[in-house]
Amino acid sequence: MRKRKKQPARRHDLAGLRTRVAELEEALRAIRMGEVDAVLVSGPGGDQVFTLQGAEHPYRLMVETIDEGAATLADDGTVLYANRSFAEIFDVALEKFIGSPLNEFVFGEDRQLLNALVADANTNIVRGEIRLDSRGERPRTIRLALSPMSEHGVHTICVVATELTELVETNEALRVSELSLRQLSARLLKLQDEERRRIARDLHDTTGQKIAVLSMTLDRLAKLVDSKKVEINEALTESRDVVAKIGEEIRTLSYLLHPPLLDESGLTSAVLWYADGFKKRSGIQLNVQIDEELVRLSSDAETALFRVLQESLTNVHRYSGSRSADIRIFQTGGKVHLEIVDYGKGIKTATERPTFAGAPTLGVGIPGMRERVRQLGGQLDVEFGRRGTKVHAILPVESPVAGSPEDEGSTLFSRRGDREAATDRGDTRKRILIADDHEVMRRGLRGLVESQEEWVVCGEAIEGNEVVQKARELNPDLLILDISMPGLSGTDAALQILKDDPSRKILFFTAHDSPQIMREISDLGAQGYVSKSRAGNDLVDAVRAILAGDKFFRRISAVS
Repeated sequence: MRKRKKQPARRHDLAGLRTRVAELEEALRAIRMGEVDAVLVSGPGGDQVFTLQGAEHPYRLMVETIDEGAATLADDGTVLYANRSFAEIFDVALEKFIGSPLNEFVFGEDRQLLNALVADANTNIVRGEIRLDSRGERPRTIRLALSPMSEHGVHTICVVATELTELVETNEALRVSELSLRQLSARLLKLQDEERRRIARDLHDTTGQKIAVLSMTLDRLAKLVDSKKVEINEALTESRDVVAKIGEEIRTLSYLLHPPLLDESGLTSAVLWYADGFKKRSGIQLNVQIDEELVRLSSDAETALFRVLQESLTNVHRYSGSRSADIRIFQTGGKVHLEIVDYGKGIKTATERPTFAGAPTLGVGIPGMRERVRQLGGQLDVEFGRRGTKVHAILPVESPVAGSPEDEGSTLFSRRGDREAATDRGDTRKRILIADDHEVMRRGLRGLVESQEEWVVCGEAIEGNEVVQKARELNPDLLILDISMPGLSGTDAALQILKDDPSRKILFFTAHDSPQIMREISDLGAQGYVSKSRAGNDLVDAVRAILAGDKFFRRISAVS
């Protein structure tokens, strides 16, 4: 009976031993295969961790083969361990590297920086960059990451070094390229504006003037031809209409390229003129508010702000769907502010363009505006919303660029032989002084004036200073002035003439056909305004009205 009772217990112990042996064999196999780095042993004193010999081999192999440099430093910066990449970064043989202070291989201000990094790394994780001289070659930039470490009572510093030389050089090359591109962009923008201004002046001052003379000649021809043939009269009328349309198209194109008001009268006049035309073309209502104390800016600054206005209103018309917009120009804190606000669809639904790499783009308009303003020391902000867009440009107030040599006076212009009328004091004809810098226009104007027997051209002038001087010398009954002239502009010359004699009668005869410039001429104190495109219809009537003591601003009242 006793033997039968002991057999089950022995069998149970044997099964437990077999299980235990199997577990030990599996643990031994894992240790041999390198799958175990440490063994946890429980004993009377508590659990203890035993690192197996050779367990750190995979990690050592990894550290030795990585491209980044890795090292262990003593708290004073002495190299205790370094992988081969770390030694190569400092360009020192590995056997000479270990046991030496790391700062022996760094020079100048970078040695002081390294000492500071090591000192801080005893208590904190720190990062920094140093430069190394490499045997006469270009300096190399190294980024160091240092962190404190304590193990078994030993305090050390772990260091990881990464060479950034190529990255730094690439960034520097990109910075130089970006600077060059910005300078090129600024130059291209300036050349673009100069070319626009040149083309606009050629169209306005050359082609436009010839068209105006042709219109005047056709008007005179129609009055001189006494023919009962309907075909001749119809041909003349048709020719006059075609010439008038051509002149209007040339004038519009010239103004859109570069509004002459921007040069002649400044940003305020140009903005009011453009806003008036924009409302008529687009049907969008504009609320314009301009500081009355706004100073004149440099030509580049006024051009930049005007181009921002043009581009912004173009975007309002094309994309926003807004029926109104606000324009504000004001000066505060030594800066001029331009704000354009619309109340349309906003950027999410109105101005998205085709995407590139999944990101929506906005075209070149906004970057172009921003670059224009940035080149002049200002800034441009665009706030996109779901209920409209706000463009805000800021430029520092600077004195306008000094006048060109033309402004120094009429001495720069060669004096041609004046064709003053040889009239004596007994001549009862009204004396008219003509001022225009285009010979063809002066000839046409003289012919139109002298076609009336009661008038005579007493003199001609080709620039502003000259017309002021001749107004004093010749004492004409009427001056016919162009606005755009070399030296003093027509408006500046008129101010001086009226200052000398407030009763002097002045008629502006110009291709600047806009309500805004007409209002300014009226406020100036001139008695009349005639567009060159309507010379044949209005000039004779205007001269006759002003000489009779009336004013002639027919088209201002029509526009109002």
